[in-house]
Amino acid sequence: MEDKTMKPEESLSIISSMIETEKMRFGENGFIYRFWGWMVIAAAILQYLLIYIEYQHHYFAWFLMLGGGIYTGIYYSKEKNRVRMPLSGKLMAYTWTAIGLNAFIVAFLLPQTIDNFVLLFILSFIGVGTIFSGAMLRFPLMITGGIICNALGFLSIFTPFEYWGLYSILAITFADLIPGYVLRAKYNNRKNV
Repeated sequence: MEDKTMKPEESLSIISSMIETEKMRFGENGFIYRFWGWMVIAAAILQYLLIYIEYQHHYFAWFLMLGGGIYTGIYYSKEKNRVRMPLSGKLMAYTWTAIGLNAFIVAFLLPQTIDNFVLLFILSFIGVGTIFSGAMLRFPLMITGGIICNALGFLSIFTPFEYWGLYSILAITFADLIPGYVLRAKYNNRKNV
């Protein structure tokens, strides 16, 4: 067998092809980002409604996230049987599981001790996870969404509680929803080619 030296353009083409194959194998159609984006928006709006009707435990709205976590686990366990998840997908799944658990601990077990910093920690966790996912997917729009999410988290320290739901909606729109819909469009375009 003879060794063939590749031109730089050929090497780059092979690497690009491998990255696209990895994305396709992972089946990144943006579903999970859209799903969680709409879950967070639903919880934020529900909390506003509960505050409006003066329900004392308005934060119960965020328990929707537990249902989302269960659904996500079921969704990916079915996907795992259909398509073998590549390493990048596994890394993102473990990262987001850790982020979800930490956000839950901060939101429900530590709110009295960290008071005005609750949203900072939660949006920072989400921002870091979004930046990581964007880097893994080589998707600058998602990285930008993560940066916006972090910035809103830092701004929340100086913002009255009444606006935290709005900050959550804005952060998730840039971190999850917009990238999720763009990923779906790209996925559909690749699928139809």
